[in-house]
Amino acid sequence: MIEVDCYICHSSNKTHYDSENGHNIVKCGDCDLVYLNPRPGLEEITEASKSGMHRGDELLKVTGKFQNHLKDTYLSRLNDFNYAILFSQNKKVSWLDIGCGHGEFVETLTTFGGDNIEIIGIEPNVKKQEGARERGLDIRFFDLETHQEKYDVISALNVYSHLPNPPEDIAKWCKMLNEGGELLLQTGDSAHLPAKYHHKPYSLPDHLSFTNKKLLIELLENLGMKVIQTKNYRMAQYPVFSPLELVKEVARFFLPGHVATFKFFPKYPDCDMWIRAKKITK
Repeated sequence: MIEVDCYICHSSNKTHYDSENGHNIVKCGDCDLVYLNPRPGLEEITEASKSGMHRGDELLKVTGKFQNHLKDTYLSRLNDFNYAILFSQNKKVSWLDIGCGHGEFVETLTTFGGDNIEIIGIEPNVKKQEGARERGLDIRFFDLETHQEKYDVISALNVYSHLPNPPEDIAKWCKMLNEGGELLLQTGDSAHLPAKYHHKPYSLPDHLSFTNKKLLIELLENLGMKVIQTKNYRMAQYPVFSPLELVKEVARFFLPGHVATFKFFPKYPDCDMWIRAKKITK
C-alpha cells in the first residue's frame, strides 16, 4: 500500500472521510475529491482491475449471470442521450465498451444500433467472456496500453472508480477516439456529499476514488472534450419498493435474525451520473 495525493489538483491537503474493510478514504481539502489512501501500488492494479474487475472476480468461481432487466435500463439511457440520431446517419459506428461484464450493454447496443453499429466489449473475466460469446456477442480482453485501433464511441460504465489515475487513463481513451468521437461514462456523482449521505458499500479497496459532476466535467474539458449532455438517475441500491415489499422490509426491523436492507429515505438517491462528451475537432 502506498500514500498518494489527490490526482485532480495534486494537493496533499486531505482529511479522513470514512473507513471500510480496514481501509480509509480521504477527502481532498482543495477540490473535494474522495479517494482511497493509502491504496494498492500500481504493480497491484492490473489492466483487468482498471477495466472494472473486482478482486472477487479473480478469486471466486461465482461470477453472477446476465441480467436481462438491465437491457431495459440501458435502452432508456440510450434514448435519453439521443443515440438514435447517431445510428440514423447511414454509416457504421465503431463502439468499444470497456469493462462490459456479461455484455448487457453490448447486447442492448447491438439491437439498438442494428446494421449501423460495430460493437466490441472488453471484459477480463474469462467466464463472463464465455457466457457473452454464447449469446453471440463480440467480447474480448486486450491491453488498452498497447491497443492501436480507434473508435467512434468508447463507453465505460461503472469503471471510473477502478482507475488509479483517471486523468491519465481517460486521456488514453480520448486518443483512441476518431476525430469527433465520443465518450459515454457512468459513475457516481458523490464526492461533494458528507460521508453519512454517501452510497455504501464503498467496495474498498477495489474502488480507488469517487468523483462528482463538477470534477468530471472539468477533467474532460481539460482533455479537449466537450460535454454534450449529463443526466443523473436514482442509484440501484435505492430501489422504489412496492407496498408489499415495504411491509416486508419494515417487518425485518422486528424479526429476530433478520436485517432490513432498504434505506427508506436516502437524502441523495439520484447519484447515478451519466456523461456524454465529444472530442473537439482540431
